[in-house]
Amino acid sequence: MMIDPGESISDAKDEALVARLLSTGPFALSDGPAILVDGDNAVAARNMAGADLARKLADQADIASLIAAARDAGRGITAVIELRDGAGRTAGSTNFSAMPVGAAGSVLLIGRDVSIDRNLRSALVDSRQRYRDLVEISADLAWETDASGKFAFVTPHGGLGWSADELIGRRADGFLVTPSGVTIDSPFQTREPRQEMEIAFRRADGGEARLETAAAPLFGPDGEWAGARGVCRDVTDDRQRDVELARIGARQRLTAHIMRAIRDETDPDRMLEIAAEAVYRAGNADGCSVFRILPGTGMSLAATVGDPVPAEIFEVMREEITDSREPVIEAYDVGAVLAHQLSHHHEINGAVMLWRSGATADWNDDDGRLIADLSDQLGIALHQAAAHQHLERLSTTDAMTGLLNRRAFDAAITERLAAESSAPGVLTYVDLDNFKKVNDTKGHQVGDQALIHLSDILKRQNREGDLIARLGGDEFALWLEGVGLEGAPARAEWILETGKELLQYSGAPEFPVGLSIGMAVYAPGSGEKREQLIERADAVMYEIKHGGKGWYRIAPASGGPDTTEPSG
Repeated sequence: MMIDPGESISDAKDEALVARLLSTGPFALSDGPAILVDGDNAVAARNMAGADLARKLADQADIASLIAAARDAGRGITAVIELRDGAGRTAGSTNFSAMPVGAAGSVLLIGRDVSIDRNLRSALVDSRQRYRDLVEISADLAWETDASGKFAFVTPHGGLGWSADELIGRRADGFLVTPSGVTIDSPFQTREPRQEMEIAFRRADGGEARLETAAAPLFGPDGEWAGARGVCRDVTDDRQRDVELARIGARQRLTAHIMRAIRDETDPDRMLEIAAEAVYRAGNADGCSVFRILPGTGMSLAATVGDPVPAEIFEVMREEITDSREPVIEAYDVGAVLAHQLSHHHEINGAVMLWRSGATADWNDDDGRLIADLSDQLGIALHQAAAHQHLERLSTTDAMTGLLNRRAFDAAITERLAAESSAPGVLTYVDLDNFKKVNDTKGHQVGDQALIHLSDILKRQNREGDLIARLGGDEFALWLEGVGLEGAPARAEWILETGKELLQYSGAPEFPVGLSIGMAVYAPGSGEKREQLIERADAVMYEIKHGGKGWYRIAPASGGPDTTEPSG
C-alpha cells in the first residue's frame, strides 16, 4: 500500500486499519520508524523500527510540532528533524512525514533516516568549498573562457588589480602583452593541456605581470572546442629576483676577475687593461676608457679598450663626472656615454667611461647599476696600479734627483746595445770636482743642493732618446743617443760651460766646484759589450780626475790606438 505524504488517510475505514498496516502490513518490516499516535499524541501502534522512538516520543518537541502542524493543515507534512538522545545530543537526522488519519485527530508518523545522505551532501559541499578555497589561495587568477575567447568566469576577487566584472565578457587575449610583430601561444585559446606556460599580462594599473599558467581546453558534446579553463600564478617578483640574482652573479664574477688581475698582474698598465676589458664586455659597449686623476695633473687616460670616447665629449663631461657620485648618462648625436667616478678610501682617483656609438645608442638604469657596482673595484685597480708604478719608480730612480739609478741605467744601456737597429751613442760619465770639500765646510744640505742643481743642468741638455742617471755620491752618467765622435765634444763643452753655475757651492776659493767628463763612443755593429764600453769611459774619467780635473776626455775606439782628446 502506497501512501502519499501530502494527503490524509481520511478514507481509511478506521484507525485499526492503519494499526494493522504497522504491525502486519507493508510498514511492519520497514527500516524506518512508523508510529500511529492518537489525538493526545499517545502511541496507538508502531512497527518494529519505531520501538525506540515510541519510548522517547514525548521528549521530541520537534516531532510534536510536526504532528500538530499536520492536524491543523489537515494534510501530510514532511520535515527533516534532528533526533536527540537523553543527554540532548544529536542522534541523527530523520525525514518524517506526518499524515492525519480519520476524524479523531490521529496522525501517522513515518520516518526515514537521512543522516548518511545529509553527511554525504555536506561532505560534497565542504569538498567543493575546500577546492574553491584552495584554487583561490593558490592562484592569482582562476579563469574560464568561452568559444569566442572571452572570459566567462574568473575568481570572484578578480586578479592583478582587475575586478571580476571588469574581466568577464572581455577578450582574454586582449590582456596579453606581446612585442610588436610577435605571435605567441595563448593559454586562453589552447587546444591541448598546457603546464608552466609563462605569459605577460597587463595589470589594471597599466603595468606588466609575468604569469605562470596551467590551462586545459573545453569541448562540447560534439567534440567542438568550447573554450579553455586555467589558473595563473603571478611570478613577477620571482622573475625580478632571478634577474637581480643574475646581476649579482655577473657582478661577483667580474669583481673576482678584476681582483685576480690586481693580485696577480705585476704590470700596472696590463692590470688596468684587463679591468677595462672586463667592464667593456660586461657593458656590451663599443669602447671603455679608464682615466687616472693625480694631484696637480688632472685627468689622464690610463687604459682603453675598443673605441675611445670622443675627445670633445670627454672634455664636456669631465667636470660632471668628477662632481657626481652617481652614474652619469648622456646621449649625443654620435653616441651615448655611461660614466662613473672612481675612488679609493673615499678619495676620487679616476673615472670610467663606456661608449656606445650611433644616434640611437642609449644606456639604461641596469647598466648604471652595473658600472656603479664595479666602480669600487676599478678604483682599487687604479690605486694598485699607481702603487705598482710608484714602487717601480722607487726601484729604478734616485730618490734625491729623480734620475735613473745605477741598476736601471745599466739595464737600459744593455737593452740599447742589444737592439738589432741600435744607433750610435756616447756613454758619458760626469763627476763633481772638490765635492767633498762642500760637505766638509758647508754641510751635507748644501752638498745635496749642488747635486740637485747638477741634475737640473743635465736634464736641460737632454734630448729625445737620451738617458740620465745618478750612479751614486757625486757620480752621474749619460747616454747620448745618436751622437758619434764628431758630436761628442760639443755636448761635453756645453755641460762644462753650464756647470760653472755650480761654483756658488764651492767649499773654498782654492777648491772650486767643477766637472770632469769621461766619454766612450759606441759604434753600432762593433759587437762591443756594455762592460767594455763602461771600462773605456771609466778609464778616461780616472785619467781626468788624476790629471787636473775640470775638463773632458774621449776614450779611444774599441781596439784602436790611443786618440784621446784633452780639453780644458
